[in-house]
Amino acid sequence: MKKLTDEEEKRALAIHQRSIVIDALNASIMDEEYFRKMQQGGVTATNYTVAMSQNLSETVKRIGQMYRQIEVSRTATLIERAADIREAKREGKVGIILGFQNVAPLEGDLGLLSVYHRLGVRIVQLTYHFKNVCGDGCKEPTNSGLSLFGKELVKKMNDLGMVVDLAHVGERTEREAIEVSRHPVIASHSNVYSRVPAPQNKKDDMIKALAKKGGVIGITGFPRLLEPNPTLDLLLDHVDYVVQLVSVDHVGIGLDFAEGWADSPFHRKRLLEIDGRIYDWPEGISTITQFPNITRGLVSRGYSDREIEKILGGNFLRVFEEVIG
Repeated sequence: MKKLTDEEEKRALAIHQRSIVIDALNASIMDEEYFRKMQQGGVTATNYTVAMSQNLSETVKRIGQMYRQIEVSRTATLIERAADIREAKREGKVGIILGFQNVAPLEGDLGLLSVYHRLGVRIVQLTYHFKNVCGDGCKEPTNSGLSLFGKELVKKMNDLGMVVDLAHVGERTEREAIEVSRHPVIASHSNVYSRVPAPQNKKDDMIKALAKKGGVIGITGFPRLLEPNPTLDLLLDHVDYVVQLVSVDHVGIGLDFAEGWADSPFHRKRLLEIDGRIYDWPEGISTITQFPNITRGLVSRGYSDREIEKILGGNFLRVFEEVIG
């Protein structure tokens, strides 16, 4: 990223300070110290992974734990409506949106979706890497698409006002979920397949289908999806690509941080199970406090103030306002 002039630096700082900044995926270990780090990075709201492979009991306990952290926090607030994001911005707080990265917490019971909605869950990723009751994940060789349960789940999420997340789903599952959904859907943390052919990254036709539905893809800093040499400039290259492909209205940011995991024996083991290695995030965007560097990068690439505001969070907010209400 080229060095900004003093005037460009002032402009980038002003844009970042006034923007609603949404990080569409964060799985870091949350506590008051991390809430303050998000605040320092100018984050208005984040989709926090409260569950992935956990069952009902484990998931409810994790939700309860997050409730307790928010209740005693001076920094964080729970997001249950899109309007709560705007309120968090006004109050200078960090909004926590509860999300799943899999449907394991449902235990195959569609009726539990309403329970989780009452508990504050607003985003559900249909699959992780592999096949589940909803359909095939992005690493599943059969690519058999959305199951009958999955189709009913998408419809129920539409009814309740929950956002359908397609970040890790298989190609056919994604296509069919877009067709079934009445509302825009998101890929909270994915990059461009034609630039980096990783299973989780999205092909051009999928990005176009997502955009046609009014959805948003969250460009991610996860190193495996920016390989072989992850940098902030490469992340911005993926932003540029999506903008040129489907316009600036359908791209956001979902950094997929897992800060604190490598320092916890339990979480470190989980990281190794998922990816087989411990990653270092790209220099310049290696921690949530460096989020303003994305704004600097967008300024350096000639984006207008309004375009940057959309990328930083305006596009995701539009989807949340339509879906969550």
